[in-house]
Amino acid sequence: MNQKAHITGGIIFATAAMIAGVYPLTASLVVFGSMFNDLDCVNVSWSTQGLHRKLFHNIFILGFFAALSMKYSFLLCWVLGMALHNVMDLFSGGPVYLLWPLSYKGPLGIGGWGVPNDNVLSVPVGIVIAIIFSTGYLVVTGHLGDALFLLKKIWDLFRNTFG
Repeated sequence: MNQKAHITGGIIFATAAMIAGVYPLTASLVVFGSMFNDLDCVNVSWSTQGLHRKLFHNIFILGFFAALSMKYSFLLCWVLGMALHNVMDLFSGGPVYLLWPLSYKGPLGIGGWGVPNDNVLSVPVGIVIAIIFSTGYLVVTGHLGDALFLLKKIWDLFRNTFG
């Protein structure tokens, strides 16, 4: 996915977190977490592909931040943003090395069966993935009804204003 898709997905997920009762400032960490993974967009001389989708896209970095979130609970939103980023990248055109540096190949070492980053569908596909991810979060936290109630109120407001 491209950066627009990751930012939009992070905003959608942060909104779901706020519906579930997370403070807005803490929920905003989802957006930053959803962009953090792409800090590995560097090329190094000893690698033909650089470190992108390896260094910060693997489950070990995600696990490190998840462990930190046990002590600093606000980091859970950061971890959820990073997880959303990885899920979105699995539906984009390039590989994601989830087990790097242990494995470059295999079912968890490669991905990318969706749209390329520069494709016009990158953002819409990212939005759909973020909505599915956010819906799952709302179901797990028991706030799906709150989200549906809010959507109904927005729809009614829209319909009464423009209908």
